[in-house]
Amino acid sequence: MQEPNGLEAAEISRQIKKLVKELPDIREDANRLDELRRLFARLVASGDFDFGSPIPGNPAKAKWRAFLSKQHKAMVAQLCARIADRRHSSIRCLFGVIAASPVTSKETNAEFVNSDLLEKWLQAITQVEAEEMDKGMRRMLESEFFRPYRDIQYYSLGSITRLATAEYKQAAGSVFSRVGEILLELLMMIPLQPSPAEFESQKCLFQTPEGTSMDEMYASERDEDNATVTDGGNDASESESDSDNSGWRPSKRLKTDRQRPSYQQFKLFRREYQRAWLAVLKLRLPIVSLKRALQFLPDNVLNSTPNPLRFCDFFMQAYSDHGQGVVGVFSLDGLFILITEHGLEYPDFYSQLYALISPRVMYAKYRERFFSLLGKCLLRNEMLPAHLVAAFVKRLCRCSLSAPPSGALFVLALVSNLLRKHPECGSLIHRGEGNEIEDMFSATQNDPTISESLRTSLWELMALERHYHPAVCTIARSIGSIQELKSPLHDMDMFSGYTYKSLFDMERKKKTATTALTFKTPSSLFTDDDSFSNILASGRSGMKNTEGY
Repeated sequence: MQEPNGLEAAEISRQIKKLVKELPDIREDANRLDELRRLFARLVASGDFDFGSPIPGNPAKAKWRAFLSKQHKAMVAQLCARIADRRHSSIRCLFGVIAASPVTSKETNAEFVNSDLLEKWLQAITQVEAEEMDKGMRRMLESEFFRPYRDIQYYSLGSITRLATAEYKQAAGSVFSRVGEILLELLMMIPLQPSPAEFESQKCLFQTPEGTSMDEMYASERDEDNATVTDGGNDASESESDSDNSGWRPSKRLKTDRQRPSYQQFKLFRREYQRAWLAVLKLRLPIVSLKRALQFLPDNVLNSTPNPLRFCDFFMQAYSDHGQGVVGVFSLDGLFILITEHGLEYPDFYSQLYALISPRVMYAKYRERFFSLLGKCLLRNEMLPAHLVAAFVKRLCRCSLSAPPSGALFVLALVSNLLRKHPECGSLIHRGEGNEIEDMFSATQNDPTISESLRTSLWELMALERHYHPAVCTIARSIGSIQELKSPLHDMDMFSGYTYKSLFDMERKKKTATTALTFKTPSSLFTDDDSFSNILASGRSGMKNTEGY
């Protein structure tokens, strides 16, 4: 740390004291803070003010350092207050302070993100109401700050984890967390590259020289992580490490990844990404944020984290709290991915899926997502017992009686595929003639194992054969026929996407042959034997009379 001479220090002190005073006008106040930011940036660049260095032993230097630190904290506090008031210029200004205030390593002079300032920046953003965070602010945060810089992403994940943990201890799950809602928004803005090659291609706000050892500020945190780190570095860095050791080949754990900062290691980045998500999902989120999280996790998070099974508690709790409706569908969709791709054992899955089937779901906005889940769960598993398949078939047919044509078409296509894949359920449609049985199916029972589905028949198909929509009638008549056994299985993706509008457009675009309505040109609106036949005559007959005249 250098010390300016007396005249320079007095002038800098005078400028800082002037600029730190707040102004009533919003635009002038923003210009004041930006000028103050540039002043501190010059002090940091010249070495007059730095972060992380010990307090100087010289009393004059210590006093100067204390003055700059105090005024710098005042500037940061003012910017945080204005961020809470949704001032976009303050968001950019405080990020400029972060970019100009790095933490310098003692050994190598490498620069790293100041995580304390970054956490204050994020904490100030969480004070903004979710309803007041407009699209412009969201777009600015994602495109200008989170998406471009890998080191900002990594240290933001750590700050989000700490903020979520503090909020969880304070709220204790009693009320909906407003802070958790904003943290979820911020977390969804941070991308995770799918491969190490794409991860390496991202730029950083502070470029670290190759071979730089890990910064001491986060050494304890990384020591715990590095204990289980395996080979994750690129081939070029490994070859350089081997050549530097003159023939001695280090073990995988001692390769160059241990000499790189955590934000440059793909495995540690993924682990920090998982920690942040688990910390935020512990909070009690509003229903809108809960739906967004359930939709976002399967496609963007589960396949990118080291241990996806740790998210099963969140999906189970979401279904337990909001079992019916769209939350239940999204929860089971996430659990289905954990079961099929990550080996989760969840015996109650099909019972909970069965309980979601109701006439109401046939009209819901999320019915396409539900239909897709049904198709995947029932058609991909050929080891389902007969009583379970029969229960789903029977309940779906019962609900289709009051469903729209789009829902009835999906149900009939799914029932047709299931009956062909599970011939043991053929007794539902091939009862002998004259063998009347009592319908023992319990429509109100949500447990498929005790619904008595095999002691019934699909009499609903006969009702659907008289449906007003011709496509529904055609498929209902074809189920169980010999021609159906020779035809391929229905494409469920096509049937799950049907809507009122799509079906109407299909009928409207059908080309029908023109049919002659009569062979004789009528002379009036009524027949000859009608009492009104001579009162109104058609225009064509009048034209003939005129021509005859």
